Amino acid sequence: MAIIAVTGGMGCGQSTVCEFLSRMGVKVIDADLVARKEIERNEELKKELKQAFGRKIFYRNAKLNRKLLAKIAFSDEAKTSRLNRIVHPWMVAKVIDLIEQIRDTRSYSLVAVDAALIYELNLEKMFDAVIVVSSKMENRLERIRKRDKLSNKEIRERINKQIPLEDKSQWADFVIENNGDLNSLENYTKHTYSKLQNFLKRKRN
Repeated sequence: MAIIAVTGGMGCGQSTVCEFLSRMGVKVIDADLVARKEIERNEELKKELKQAFGRKIFYRNAKLNRKLLAKIAFSDEAKTSRLNRIVHPWMVAKVIDLIEQIRDTRSYSLVAVDAALIYELNLEKMFDAVIVVSSKMENRLERIRKRDKLSNKEIRERINKQIPLEDKSQWADFVIENNGDLNSLENYTKHTYSKLQNFLKRKRN
C-alpha cells in the first residue's frame, strides 16, 4: 500500500482534489478532521488547550469554538507555534494509527493524507509521493473569503505563516494547478493520478 500526501496552502483546493481522488478509489484521510475529532474526544488535549488559550475557547457543551481559537492563535506567531506544538503530535500519531488500520484491512492500494502543513512539520519523508495543489493568490483570497468570511488582511496573515507555495511546488513530486473551473481541476487530478501510478510502479521496482 502506497501513502501519498496532498498539501498546498489555504484556499488552494487540496480538499477538492482529495474528493476527486476518493472517487477514483483512493482512501483519503483528512488531517484537519482527525485533529478536530481528537480534540473532541481527548481530555488531555482539551486540558492543554485550555491551559494555553483559556477556558473560553470551549462552549458550555465542551465543544471547541474553532473560530475563537483561530482568532487567538493566529494573532501572533508565538501563539500559532504553541497551538501547533500542542495539537500536531496528537494529530500525527492518530493519522499514523489510521494508516496502519487501513493497511491491515488490505482494502486499498493507495492512501492520501490531506494535510496543509506537511512541509512545515517536516513530514514529507513519511510519504511515497507528495502532491502540492497550487493556485494564484487572487483565487485563494476569493475562495477563503467565501468559505471563512475573513478579511483579506486576516487571510494574508494566516497564509504568511505557511511556507511559500513556490517552495512547496519545487519540493513536490507532482503539482496540480487550480486556477480554472471544477472540470479543469478534475481533469488535472485524473492526469496527475495516472502519472502518480507510473511513478509509484517505478519506485517499487
